[in-house]
Amino acid sequence: MTTITSTGLGSGVDVNSLVSQLVAAERKATDTRLDTQEAQIQAKISSWGTIKSAFSDLKSALTTLKLPSTFQKLAASSSDDGAISVSAATNADVGSYAVEVQKLAQNHTLASMRFDDLSDTLGTGTLTLKFGKTDYDAGTDTYNGFTQNAERSTASIIIDSSNNTLTGVRDAINSANAGVQASIINDGEGYRLVLNTKDGGADNSLQISVADSDGNHTDTAGLSQLAFNGSATNMDQTLAAQNAEMLINGLRVTSTTNTVTQALKGVTLNLHAAQVGKTVQIGVSHDNSAVTEALEGFVTKFNDLNSTVSSAADYDSVNGLGGILQSDALVRSAMSQVRNLLSTAVQGLTGNVKTLVDIGISTESDGSLTLDSSKLSSALSSDPTGVTGLFTVQGRTTDSGITYLGGTTNTQVGSYGIEITQMATKGHFEGGTLTTTTVDATNDSFKINVDGKESGLITLSQGDYTTETLIAELQSRINGDSTLNGAGISVEVSFNTTENRLEITSKNYGSTTGVALLDVEGLGLGLDDGTAFQGDDVAGTIGGFAAEGTGQNLKATEGNAKDLSIAVESGVAGERGSVSFSRGMIDSLDKVLTGLLSSNGTITSRTEGLQKSLDQIDDDRAALDLKMEKYEDRLLTQFNAMDLVVARLQSTSDYLTQQLSSLPYAYNNNNT
Repeated sequence: MTTITSTGLGSGVDVNSLVSQLVAAERKATDTRLDTQEAQIQAKISSWGTIKSAFSDLKSALTTLKLPSTFQKLAASSSDDGAISVSAATNADVGSYAVEVQKLAQNHTLASMRFDDLSDTLGTGTLTLKFGKTDYDAGTDTYNGFTQNAERSTASIIIDSSNNTLTGVRDAINSANAGVQASIINDGEGYRLVLNTKDGGADNSLQISVADSDGNHTDTAGLSQLAFNGSATNMDQTLAAQNAEMLINGLRVTSTTNTVTQALKGVTLNLHAAQVGKTVQIGVSHDNSAVTEALEGFVTKFNDLNSTVSSAADYDSVNGLGGILQSDALVRSAMSQVRNLLSTAVQGLTGNVKTLVDIGISTESDGSLTLDSSKLSSALSSDPTGVTGLFTVQGRTTDSGITYLGGTTNTQVGSYGIEITQMATKGHFEGGTLTTTTVDATNDSFKINVDGKESGLITLSQGDYTTETLIAELQSRINGDSTLNGAGISVEVSFNTTENRLEITSKNYGSTTGVALLDVEGLGLGLDDGTAFQGDDVAGTIGGFAAEGTGQNLKATEGNAKDLSIAVESGVAGERGSVSFSRGMIDSLDKVLTGLLSSNGTITSRTEGLQKSLDQIDDDRAALDLKMEKYEDRLLTQFNAMDLVVARLQSTSDYLTQQLSSLPYAYNNNNT
């Protein structure tokens, strides 16, 4: 049988309401405590989120300050951009220059005779293209001489029945990548093959020799109609090769191109117009705007961080209130790490700039930073390298023949002595005694191995040479080999007058370089009985410890200088001064901020700890709910038991009252 319980029915008391109130009263103190704790933890998490964002903004402000280029920018100006436009690299010398452009550089241009149709044939044979300085009078069609440019490759292009049309010859020349652009122009009277050298300048004019299959290499029939040399000028010179000529502060300067990069250190002059008698003012000056902007951004972000931390962790004496994180030592520790780095002198710097104060950044009484732009400008003008080293990783050498290349995280800040025990050398080949400079069909070809790369068959032009012209022919032919050229390998050919021999030297340094002549039997020229010498790597120590040489580069392998690299480019063996290495404050500051902000960093650990406290509060609330549920059940049980007793007493009372009222002579209030 089911028992039906009606709470309070027996006593008339609203037990449910009473129990609810008792339960509410019992849990109020705990709820209040948990709510207060939760609000405080949420406020701390929010505050830490704001602080983390401020630290992250400060870290972002370091991005530009990490780059040496930020501190080395130069501004270049021209009083007439239409005549000369200018740009400056970070290594340019500051100064002003008066420039007068008298001539613009020109590329050599030759045009063939006219053809009626693009499919007209030109004959077959071999075109040999050489570059050098041509002495030619176009007015009288007099070809006085040609001096070959040994730095330019010689190209031989075979023309056969598959490519001997006007368009075929054009395409063959372009496919050879020989430094000549071929095109076809219709001048209104016919089609002309036009050859334009890709490089300008007087030393880059084009000489065309033809080995014509018809046996006549100079007439205007067959392939020889493209000849332009001392024996035949069958092509018309429409533009002579010409150097740019200018006066820079009264000094005459020439350039093979109109983009002049060698005249002024770090400065590029783009010549657009020759204006004899007109001077253009060129200026190069420090551009401090990028540095100032970057440092202003850094100061602003630091001050934002300082304000955020102060609001969260400082005590407000006016209102008598402490920040939500006042008792959290971590926030003060994190801020102290940053402040200490900003106030400490950078190790490894040797100039007058070693601290932020030296460039105009000072700390105010409230912990904020201020930037004195005039002091910064003065520091950048007097010691730009020192200002750069204050912020960025930097290496400086005392020997102008040695260049700092870099370091790694293994490299410790400091100054390290350099001792060179062996300078780097180039692999080379020393020929035997030169007895003849004549090249004919018996000695016009050979192969060569340079730096471990074997060339194809190299064929020299037959003829009688002087020592100078033979050097030019050999060097240009070797450097024109497609295999060597494609591997970025080249040589320099010279003549040793003391030993009367040709010498061929790799242009690279180190133990992997070498030159060996192959298939030279009967070559003569002293090259078939020479000696090959392998190159040497630079050797020495950095900071007194062993260093590893690769070509001209020397890298420390031990000690505090480990992984510090330098290039020993000139000079002799012996003690070569020192190289200093510094990291700048940005490197250290970035590491501190990374440690604070990383996924396993201190700020993340703190917020995760606070989140665990929130999770514990949720667990405490769940436990409280269970406790109160049991408490409510206990109260209801107790009140129901009480109600049952009261109901029984009430039932007994009612029974007794009824029995008493039915007794004879029962007393009543009316005494009846």
